[in-house]
Amino acid sequence: MPNDKDDNKVEYFTSDDKTYKVFVYGTLKSGGEIRGLHQFEGATIVGKAKTEYPDYELVDLGAFPGVFEQGEHYIQGEVWEVDSETLSDLDGIEGYTGDPATNFYQRIVVPTTQGKAFMYVLDRKTYQSVADTGSERISTFDQTQSWT
Repeated sequence: MPNDKDDNKVEYFTSDDKTYKVFVYGTLKSGGEIRGLHQFEGATIVGKAKTEYPDYELVDLGAFPGVFEQGEHYIQGEVWEVDSETLSDLDGIEGYTGDPATNFYQRIVVPTTQGKAFMYVLDRKTYQSVADTGSERISTFDQTQSWT
């Protein structure tokens, strides 16, 4: 995965060299009143999706969710195709700087049912103590978690 601020194109993303796929699972999903990607001019929904592997855990941070790696669940969400400007906006919203020492969320590449996409995840060691894993806003069914 690229770490530089320009985010050099990763070969498995779209053929258009200025778009990226992003998997979202919380307030960025369609209909999100504050930050839903449907409000971004440079974003087009690809479709509903879930992670290909049950390697994650959805958590409630109060006003929004987060995901930890090394969990035991699939995550339900949406894949969006975004342009470079929208990806940069998302990085700002998610506190992603490209520097693991200063990131709020880390940005990783995950396989989803709509292809590989960027996903924002939290560092478990840093945020475990403030994350609510039993929140009523997290629905778990058949090993799949979703934010409601």
